Amino acid sequence: MRRLAFLLFAAAIVSPAFGQQALDLFTRPDKGYCISCHQLPAGVGPEVLNDVGPRLEGSRMKTLGQDRIREIIDDATKANPDSVMPPFGRHRILDAREISRLAEFLIALP
Repeated sequence: MRRLAFLLFAAAIVSPAFGQQALDLFTRPDKGYCISCHQLPAGVGPEVLNDVGPRLEGSRMKTLGQDRIREIIDDATKANPDSVMPPFGRHRILDAREISRLAEFLIALP
């Protein structure tokens, strides 16, 4: 039963409307332009060869967990002062709702 609930939840997260909103955040230059540094799994978003940041695979995202992903997006320099990833929350590039939406999107990646 728990697994079915999770699958239904995951299906809701990756619904076309939700997925498109999060992908828009991921690819918008005024919202950090995540795609300029990170690759997504094939078929999820634009095909790019960027490798400044790690490739964002679902298994890695699930290992990190949604709370940790939110922390990293908010301010990666807290855990790694030498990080080249901008502190999207601290610099108000993304608000808390947008950070949560991106974290949910990343957790749902294949």
